[in-house]
Amino acid sequence: MKKILLILCILAGASFAQINVSLGFGQSQGIVGVGYTMLDGHLSANVHLAAYNSDYDFMGGIGVAYRFTGLTGPYVFHSSEWITGEIVGFSVTNVGTEDAEYTEHRRDINYWRLVFGLGYQHMFFKHFGAYFEMGFEFYAGNGGYYTHFGADYGTLDNDQFVFPAGIGIVFEF
Repeated sequence: MKKILLILCILAGASFAQINVSLGFGQSQGIVGVGYTMLDGHLSANVHLAAYNSDYDFMGGIGVAYRFTGLTGPYVFHSSEWITGEIVGFSVTNVGTEDAEYTEHRRDINYWRLVFGLGYQHMFFKHFGAYFEMGFEFYAGNGGYYTHFGADYGTLDNDQFVFPAGIGIVFEF
């Protein structure tokens, strides 16, 4: 009986499904993303590129959103993104002397960015809409949880809280 109920739920979800493409600066949909909206527009999941930074190899992940009223209206979301790369830096010892030495430092970056938040999407036409969202982000890496990521140096700290906001456009098919 449980298997039959599970199969019926999967078929019901797939029967009201749509594919979406998003562009913008969203926290749950990234700068570019491709998603799958099901259950008559109430639940969506996507794969996205979070941002572009030439210092990192990859910044991307997945997002999940529950839309209370369908495609137009408020929603809650969660985004989980992987940030990986290598930071190269230099330090100088004995500055201003003939014995000055330059030392190169290389450090691998492997962090998870987790964002939880709220958003609002409005569909202007059947296949075109816009969204605004805001969330709370934190990072997992180096054996702990942190509230701030310094992208310039690849550092994690708890010195500040960041509430990222984003806007974008979405195409539903």
